[in-house]
Amino acid sequence: MNGAVEGVVGIVDDHPIVSYPLADALRRAGYRVLEPVTAVEALPRGHPGGVAICDYSLPEGRTGAEAVAHLGARGWRVLATSGVAGREQALDTIASGAWGYVEKRFTTHREYLHAVGVVSAGRHYVSPLLAAFLLDDAAIRPLAGTDLSAGQRAALRALAEGDGEEEVRTALRLDPAGLESALAGAFILAGRRRRVNRLSPRELDVVAQVGCLGLGLKETARELGIRPGTVADHLESVKRKYLASHPGEKDLSPRAAALRWALELRLC
Repeated sequence: MNGAVEGVVGIVDDHPIVSYPLADALRRAGYRVLEPVTAVEALPRGHPGGVAICDYSLPEGRTGAEAVAHLGARGWRVLATSGVAGREQALDTIASGAWGYVEKRFTTHREYLHAVGVVSAGRHYVSPLLAAFLLDDAAIRPLAGTDLSAGQRAALRALAEGDGEEEVRTALRLDPAGLESALAGAFILAGRRRRVNRLSPRELDVVAQVGCLGLGLKETARELGIRPGTVADHLESVKRKYLASHPGEKDLSPRAAALRWALELRLC
């Protein structure tokens, strides 16, 4: 498959029992669907209007939020999906440019068709679960200054409760463009929140060693090829970022913060 494609759907998933029936359902609905692949690198370049349904956990090549960013850079509108990702992983995909997120375990082919239709039309798809994630994220990672507006919060609350887009527009007296503007803005804010207190790659390494494996400063330093004092500095930063992004938490030790991050980010 070479060259640009337009008006198609690509599916990246390593479970054929999921990807092939979904591809058939999309074809029956009139979409032109590429052969499902197991790596984002196997999809051709996309074109505005093309939707890539991408599983969060892939066995080869780029995976997670990195896979979403790769597809977006290649011209695809990405609809992220997973049956195992938690709030943090789902919002990582949003921060990396996904146009929506679908929870596999509770989603029918009909709902996938609706989500693909929304995204292919150039709008952001917000399921009840994603709406709840976005609201929770604003609560635990409040941005200094401007965060979600009253209108954005009202729209997300209604979607989280299961209201459809038409019901939300009617209740809030919004036209389609107004609702899309509110949701797109909520996605942008989610990305900003996550960048403020996002752990660096090296901090993630330290969290994995200390939080998951229970290693001490010297052992972690030896494993990562850095000084124990540098490990201690990273742990203090890990603690600071955890407390900053979890306002309800009381003070805790750097090792406890590393463990909390490790569990929350599912590094173990």
